[in-house]
This record gives sequence, C-alpha cells and structure tokens, in this order.
Amino acid sequence: MIPLSDLVAHIREGKPLPPQSAVITIDDGYKTASTVAWPILKKYGFPFTVYVYPNAISRFGNAMTWDEVITMSNAGVDIQSHTMTHPLLTHPPRAMSVQEYTSWLEVELRGSRELLEKKLGKPVQHLAYSYGGYDEFVLARTKAAGYLSATTCALAQADRFVDPFLINRKLVFSSTRAKRFARYFTSRNVHLKDLKPRDGQKLDTPPAEISAKVVFPEEIDTATIQVQVDKLGKAWHGMKYDKATQRISFKVGPTDKTGYYFLSVSAKDKQNPHITREASWLFRVKNKPR
Repeated sequence: MIPLSDLVAHIREGKPLPPQSAVITIDDGYKTASTVAWPILKKYGFPFTVYVYPNAISRFGNAMTWDEVITMSNAGVDIQSHTMTHPLLTHPPRAMSVQEYTSWLEVELRGSRELLEKKLGKPVQHLAYSYGGYDEFVLARTKAAGYLSATTCALAQADRFVDPFLINRKLVFSSTRAKRFARYFTSRNVHLKDLKPRDGQKLDTPPAEISAKVVFPEEIDTATIQVQVDKLGKAWHGMKYDKATQRISFKVGPTDKTGYYFLSVSAKDKQNPHITREASWLFRVKNKPR
C-alpha cells in the first residue's frame, strides 16, 4: 500500500512506485472511517486517504466531528477534500448564470480546500468529485482552485498515463464479494486517447458513435474489444477495430436519453487471455433532442 501523494507524484512527475501498488481512499467522512476503518488499517500499517466534505463534519449524526478529523490528521491519516457540501458539481441546486455558477463552484472547491487547511494546519491538495461527477468546466475550475489531483468513480486502474484530475478508482461496497475484489488486482488498462465524445464533454444530443484510438494495440486481442454504455442497458456490445487508424468505434443508435453516459471498454490481454484490460470515461447529454 502507498499513500495517495506517491501515486500523484508518479502520474505527474514519473516517481517510481513498487510493483502492484494500491491506494486506499474512503469518501464522505462517516464516523466509521474513524471507528472501523482506521483501527484495521492502522493495525496493518496501511496508509489511506479520507475525503471529507466540511458541511457534514460536526453537523450530522453519522459524520465525524472536527475533533475526530483533526485527531486522525495529527496521527498521520491523509485528509483531503470532497467539496464543501457534496453536490453533483455539474448540477447546481437552482438555475444560475455562468457567473453565479462559477462562484458556487469556487465555494465548493476552493472554499472546502481552504477551510480544511485552516482546520488541519496542513496543505489540502487533492479532491474527490462528489458522486464521481464532472465535466470539462468542472475540471477547469478544479485546477484553478489549486488542487494537484482529483479522483473519479471510473472503474479502471490508475497508472502513469492517467490524467491527474481524472484518477480512476475501484469501488468497494459492503456488497463487494472477495472474488470480485480479487479481480481488481489482476486487471490492466486499455490505453486510449482521442476519445469521442471527450471525457467529461457536455453534449446537446446523444452521439451517433462512440470511438477512441488505442495507444498500444499490441497489448490487447482486438477481436475481443467490447463496450458497455449504462444508458443503453447492461449488455456488452462488440466494437469495430480499424487496424489502419488504430481506432475502435461503436454505433450508438437512436436514443433520447439525457444525463450521464458511463462507458466501460474491455478487451482480453494479448499475452494472457485470463487478464482483462479495461478503460472507462463519461460524457453528459444535457438537453432533450429537438
């Protein structure tokens, strides 16, 4: 296990990491982070990060108090930001002008970071997007708010090629069984670029096609590439691979669904078919098609 800061330094600066490294993060700031998770992780000497949103601390019964947060921080637990009030950052609570929306994001992003720094007496440089939601504007405001990294809920490995403001995570719930958890450590990434739609892009209508360029096609069995689009159901669909352009593509077909589209791409590893390679990203359709 390594601290989050080591992973971010690896992504941003190329800092070497031990093989099979993992980072543990816990969201929200529930009391169980202090009463359940901390004693177990401390027993095994595992570093971990708790992303908290200040609006809950010392206010909600199931949340930690500031004394508990400060105690953990002073003992070496990494405390970072989860916004100020835990909203979906792409959906403000009421209709706002661009200026009002920008000011609201400033409170959620910079306001949370500065309040935590004041309470803890140490730098807060990392963010977890509430509900994993973001778009290109939120990304830009996150960078402007002074963060060095941000984590999503995209289900993929975090490696050297990941954008430091779009760090993937593997979600672990109380329902996550040991067999599924073990697979988290054997999967690898499909490295993609030139995503269409772009990661976090906001569209007026659903796209006719989803596509991307495979950076290292020699790593995967291109005949096994498939995609799952949550708005289109749970089924996996085969993707066309063009060897000349190294692009994969999938025709979406007619749909009028709006909101977030979460995409998962998977393929078998070329050398070891027992290993699955995967990638994921999201985009948003904001209006009903006319």
